[in-house]
This record gives sequence, C-alpha cells and structure tokens, in this order.
Amino acid sequence: MNKDPIKEKITRWSLDRVQFLLSHIEGFIETEDQGIKERAKTFVPDSGLEKIERLVDGDPSDPNMPFRVLERLASFFDAGILLQKGPAAEKANWWTTDLFWRGNLFHLELKDQVEANRLVPEMPPLQVQRTNANKMLTAVKLQFLAPSLESDAFLIKPTHNLAYILINSMGEPWSIDHVAHAHRLVNKCFIY
Repeated sequence: MNKDPIKEKITRWSLDRVQFLLSHIEGFIETEDQGIKERAKTFVPDSGLEKIERLVDGDPSDPNMPFRVLERLASFFDAGILLQKGPAAEKANWWTTDLFWRGNLFHLELKDQVEANRLVPEMPPLQVQRTNANKMLTAVKLQFLAPSLESDAFLIKPTHNLAYILINSMGEPWSIDHVAHAHRLVNKCFIY
C-alpha cells in the first residue's frame, strides 16, 4: 500500500489547541507536543533563499501544492499563513487554512479556519503588500503568531484563489531582499 507522505504529515489542529500550545510553549506541555516545543525553542529562520532554484517540484494544479510551498517556507520565516479562497463562484470568502510558527506547521480543522476577507486585496501576482504583522494578525484574532510588535507581514498572492502571508522580524534592508526571493520562488511554483 503506497501512502501519500504529504497527507501523513498533515494533521488537523483546533485553533484553541494551537493558541494554547504557542502561548505555553516554554512551560509544561503534553509529551505528544514535545517535538513542537523543541523546534520552537531552537528555531532561527534560515537565510539563503537567493541560492534556491525551486521551493518544490511538481504540478501547480496538485491540490497539495499550496501546503507543500507553505511547508518549505516555514524554515525561512518566523510565522506564516496560507489563505485559500472558497469555491463559491461570486462571493467566495478567504480562509486561513494552514499556518506555521517557529518551524511548526498546523493545518486548521474546518471549524477553526478563520475568515480572512479583509486581509486579501485585489492585487496582481507580481506585487507584494507589506504591513505591520501585529496589527494585521489582530484583525483576524491571530496576534499570538506575531514574533514581536515590530514584525512585518508580507502578502504574496500567486493565484486568484491562493495567498501567503509571511511574517518576519528581520530588519531592513535584509527583509526586503529575503521576501523578494520568497516571492519569486512562490510564483515559480505556480508557473510565473
């Protein structure tokens, strides 16, 4: 029996459990979450995006591609969010479906996916939006993901129904270059 390694890695999390875990990461947590605690304590975002040719290989229409891209970005940023547009034709909403924090990935249960319509403006794939991470995350009650009050959030929208918010506390001018490389690599995964 051939199992899909991506599906095995994707475990569903309730938003309450994610928030509790992240707010108590330094204290006592259950043994099943020990690996998360250890990764978070020792996490330092990687640099070197400019040396990478492709984030992931595969078919851009693969339904796991958005998650695979998020998974690959998790080592380069303090936190990140995958936003996906619902399937409704006209008035589809944007939803937070997956997120990462300090190297740990979380797939939100359907009931815990956060509506994020206010976070995703109309914009072309070649543009990147920048804002204060804490203010943006507070708007959708995910402020526990912000690494600091001064962190920046960068919105990348490679397709009309998919967006990534990447959060880092790296100072300028390094953050601009870092995000530019991430933007190029994300768009490349979706044929840009």
